[in-house]
Amino acid sequence: MLSQALGAGLKTALIKQVLDVFGPWSGVKWRDTSPKKLFEVWPSKAVYWELTCMLQADWYIIPETSLSEYSRDAVGRHPQRVEALRKYTKNITPVASIPFDEYDLVISFDDILDVSVKQSAVFAYYAQEHWDRLYGMSLQTPASGYDLFLAHMMDADYAITALPQAVSFPYVHDPGIARSVFSEAKEEQAWIDWRMLKTLAGQGLGDPWTSEAEAAGQRLHGILGTPIRYSGKAHEQTYGFADPPNWGDAAAYLKALAQCKYYVGVGGIGGAGQGLAEAASIGCLCIGQVGNQYHRVICHPACLCQDLAQMPARLRVLRESRSLQEEVLRHQDDALRDYFYQGPLNLLREAVKVKSTKYKT
Repeated sequence: MLSQALGAGLKTALIKQVLDVFGPWSGVKWRDTSPKKLFEVWPSKAVYWELTCMLQADWYIIPETSLSEYSRDAVGRHPQRVEALRKYTKNITPVASIPFDEYDLVISFDDILDVSVKQSAVFAYYAQEHWDRLYGMSLQTPASGYDLFLAHMMDADYAITALPQAVSFPYVHDPGIARSVFSEAKEEQAWIDWRMLKTLAGQGLGDPWTSEAEAAGQRLHGILGTPIRYSGKAHEQTYGFADPPNWGDAAAYLKALAQCKYYVGVGGIGGAGQGLAEAASIGCLCIGQVGNQYHRVICHPACLCQDLAQMPARLRVLRESRSLQEEVLRHQDDALRDYFYQGPLNLLREAVKVKSTKYKT
């Protein structure tokens, strides 16, 4: 029977392993935390913060079970990161001690669980990186025992047809949550995605943040003619890793982002476009690029660029039109509702219903 929690109406567990830089670095139950308090144990990207709040989910951190291509890249090649994660990660729970029967939905990050066929909950997983072979394999067939592969690149089916299956499921966002926690007054300034500055500096995604990227920011400020903000220091190491962890850095980033009226994310480096979705959720007016899936879904047509060369003119037109700004915000909020909040939550509800019927028979 479905529990009566808020959010999706599902009792949810989120599970990661120790050697995973994303998410909180401490296991925590929702009853013991809050949207703001989560950041006390969440040192880097806030990519799953809104997911946690929307589902009012419990977080479990388990001992490392395997090294995916993502975890090898993020941690395995850096012995000091392994040591730091083991040192600073708290409240680790053996898999055998997780009360799976108390949950309607279990989401893991990578296929790190040995799922029993006797489990009545829906078991789903994200692949932490779309370039990991796990992602492509999971689009064809979810890992053994799992019911759903959550394809964050939105390149799978958009409906539940038959479990197990892959389903388009982005990193989710709820503007109601984001804007209530970060209710900053907007200023006439633009947040620039750090990957855009790396593109302008001729750098690749894995290259360290350097003075060339800083110089690119200064040049861009002159071109756009508006104050700009960006986060460079957080990317001096890949995945924003720091030892000791930058506790509160994710919250500080979102607060600074919320103070910006515009968000600009255009360039040759990018994945699905999670940074722009985060900015739209927090109320920024977003300039994006047609090559990024989230950008195509979220951005108003007047704010989509074919390339970097188009971006200054797109931003100038947006800055000069109050009516266009209002139209853009409505467009973004509608897209978030349909594709990043209500739509994904409805998919989870449907999956639980299908699994419940299948389990009973």
